[in-house]
Amino acid sequence: MVGRLFLSGGGDEKQTYKIDEEFLRGVEKILYIPIAWKDGDYESCKRWFSNAMGMHKKVHITTLTELSNAPSLEDYDAVYVGGGNTFKLLDEMKRFNFDDKLHKYFLNGGTVYGGSAGAIIWGNDINIALYCEDADENKVNLKDTKGINVVSNCDVQCHFFDNQEKEHLDYVDENNRNVVALPEESALLISKDGSKVIGDKPVTLFTRGKIKKFEVGENFNMSY
Repeated sequence: MVGRLFLSGGGDEKQTYKIDEEFLRGVEKILYIPIAWKDGDYESCKRWFSNAMGMHKKVHITTLTELSNAPSLEDYDAVYVGGGNTFKLLDEMKRFNFDDKLHKYFLNGGTVYGGSAGAIIWGNDINIALYCEDADENKVNLKDTKGINVVSNCDVQCHFFDNQEKEHLDYVDENNRNVVALPEESALLISKDGSKVIGDKPVTLFTRGKIKKFEVGENFNMSY
């Protein structure tokens, strides 16, 4: 039985407050993975994450910065993969087969939170991260950009704004892949009950020549 997968569009701890609150239900032990962070300043990441979770309740946090030393994921109630550079993140994961381990953890009932880059890796392909205002650079020269692909063969975009609609429609035409676009302050929650929008803003699905918005609380129909 699958667990809970939170794909968050990003933002600070105030913007993601409602999403984090839902994520923390029944969660006491978290494995926090900040390795996507661009400058490698993981101490500041740890302080930020501890503060963000502490706004809701006290939890036990283990920070993992070396995937070669990864503990058993089953020892934790949840895994939180933070934002940063998506190519850096997926490159590290593929090197140690951690993307497969994380996928199996979710499929076996685990709770996973992906913020920004941590959400994009769950799509079909992470090259969507090369687009728009918060575009990543592929400085690690990652060749295999295929994601974990649990969102009906869609690519997942984060930090989305409505003025980027044309760019995403063009992306669908050029790459023949649909796009789930997540704004800051919102997330897609995937669980045994299906997929639904949580947070404060609608989530947008781009298909060939079509745009469909799903409001907060609405079930996300990816066959549109």
